[in-house]
Amino acid sequence: MEQRHLLLVDEQSQKDRLERIKESLKNDGIDLIYQEIDPTQFTERQENGDSIFNKDRLKDNLRNVPLLSHLDVFATDYNLIEEDLKGIDVIEILYDILPHYRNHVVIYSAQIDDVINNIMLKRATDFDQQVSKLKLLAQNEICYLKSEGEFENKFKNLIKNDPEKSIDDHLSESLRSLTLENFRCSIPGYTKLNINEIGELLLHKGPESAKLKQSITDHIVAYITDIKNYE
Repeated sequence: MEQRHLLLVDEQSQKDRLERIKESLKNDGIDLIYQEIDPTQFTERQENGDSIFNKDRLKDNLRNVPLLSHLDVFATDYNLIEEDLKGIDVIEILYDILPHYRNHVVIYSAQIDDVINNIMLKRATDFDQQVSKLKLLAQNEICYLKSEGEFENKFKNLIKNDPEKSIDDHLSESLRSLTLENFRCSIPGYTKLNINEIGELLLHKGPESAKLKQSITDHIVAYITDIKNYE
């Protein structure tokens, strides 16, 4: 059975919904493996009785989630901890941890129509911050879902379908998943690198990455081609 890995951030557990989606996906031959994170567990009580959200603790927790290395879907409620934490803040943390993440990203909210306005007019207070938020939103395609009505069906279909990715993305993802030290690169000039390091290098831009891509292309062409009637 094919697996899908989901990480969901919400101050209220969505376990009942996720279990229904998990059972439904089994009919499509998909085993949904998911983990929920409640950001309110990272609030700290001060001496004066006030609670303060600790963003660094949330980031450390996200960084150590086991399924992060093969994450298929990242989903977050938009309204999390009043003005201290919104869904866009959690996505920013994700991209900081995984700058080359290219799989599904989902923001859901009962007031989904207000999300973009909140990001651009309230989470960004000046022009430079608005530009920064636009770049963040454009870094990856984000799916916006209303957390009512057809939410479960739409969310299930999104989980079921792979995002469109280039051959570079697929190759890099496969190579980065091979983390054992005895997996070495056989391409001349790169034999000192572990195979997962080759995957990371593919994601970078610049002459070194372009050179590596050409070398890999040459190896692939040599491997998958043959001369007809030649023995």
